[in-house]
Amino acid sequence: MHRDHGRTLYSRADLKKIHGISEPTLQNLWTDRANNGHPAAETIDGVMHWDGAVWVVWHKELQRQRAAAATTNAPNLQGDPDEEVGPAEAARVCGFADSATVSHYIKNPPEGWPDPDGHDLLPSGRQRPKWKRWRLWQYVAERKGRGHAGGRPKGRRGLAYPYQGDERLELARKALAENPRATNAELIPQLQAQAEKTYSRPTWNLILKSAREHPDED
Repeated sequence: MHRDHGRTLYSRADLKKIHGISEPTLQNLWTDRANNGHPAAETIDGVMHWDGAVWVVWHKELQRQRAAAATTNAPNLQGDPDEEVGPAEAARVCGFADSATVSHYIKNPPEGWPDPDGHDLLPSGRQRPKWKRWRLWQYVAERKGRGHAGGRPKGRRGLAYPYQGDERLELARKALAENPRATNAELIPQLQAQAEKTYSRPTWNLILKSAREHPDED
């Protein structure tokens, strides 16, 4: 952490510690800066740093945008990103029909479901969990399953293999045909630039895996 004329500059290690985001994810965000608008870096003693105030506003807005691009439901993506909301509002944020899904997730969290950021103490003595809106936006953006980022398109049942008939799979097949020896890490930035919406690197890894296993439409 470095202070400069009233600003606080954070290294990637600082961002990991403060925001709980893994270094590979932070690296991927920086690598994809041409597409996601990542704030510019300042190098201090040979280490990249970012203005903390600018970075955190950018990151929360990115989660909202990614959530909007990743779901065909009707999630509530408005409001203060740092506002903590209970299960009922969390369900609306995620586009769930009611809070029953959130209640289930509290007991049996799926991959990527965030830990509560706080709790309300109810008159009964029970604690009601609360989550910051931006963490829920991040979950919506990255969750796996039908109709969500990382999953197969809604309504496509009985697929012979993952992403069959998906236009992203065709993009991946074409990229592999043109660059047969390229790694996923080399191909993903190209694919992200070609897709109409923003999809995460893990999603593209799955799509490329299917493209390698099924290079032709069966």
